[in-house]
Amino acid sequence: MHSLIPQLLPLDRPLIVFDLETTGLSAGEDKIIELAYEKIMPDGSVVAQVHRINPGRPIPPEASAINGITDADVAESPSFAKLSYTLWTAFEGADVGGFNITGFDLPFLKAEFATVGKSFDYLSKRILDAKILYHKMEKRDMFAPRNLSAAYKLYCDKSHTSAHTGAGDVRATVEVLEEELRRYPEFRNWQYLAELHGNKDLLDSAKTEHASYEDTVNRANTLF
Repeated sequence: MHSLIPQLLPLDRPLIVFDLETTGLSAGEDKIIELAYEKIMPDGSVVAQVHRINPGRPIPPEASAINGITDADVAESPSFAKLSYTLWTAFEGADVGGFNITGFDLPFLKAEFATVGKSFDYLSKRILDAKILYHKMEKRDMFAPRNLSAAYKLYCDKSHTSAHTGAGDVRATVEVLEEELRRYPEFRNWQYLAELHGNKDLLDSAKTEHASYEDTVNRANTLF
């Protein structure tokens, strides 16, 4: 496996593009049940990995309905504590990428590492969030979601048939990032990317992924 990202954005250390599947949406309360990643090396080579994790509690049916992971699927899997050294080693010395990782995956992973006494300081890493770039460049259609499936269709002209599977979401995200970097040369600069990932309006916009159209209107009440 090979990625085009290093040809478009200079990498002086690995970029780990990852995705979490969880028991719910609350970092610090809910648990990770799957972590998938593609670790892109500066030469473009890729190391892919999927870890199933036993949360130590029943997986809510509503979570299983989204990600397809049941209690039986993780019954023999290690706990996060047992897997934590492996995961820490994978992320150590690497920058991070994904889709909506600033709003969800990074805070969630930080909370899980805190349970084993480790401070996952992701703000010290360079961040490449495909959703932030998507929201920066594409105008919002209030009747359509701006989620990974929509981005995959827009940028890659493909249907995301493996949505909410860790490996499927990571592969789609890498393809989206490659196309965003190819289409918009301004994204090929880490300093500019850091400015975007610190932009409050973009960060707030990215948080609306899981909200329905009606919920968004009811909360803001100033959208029209």
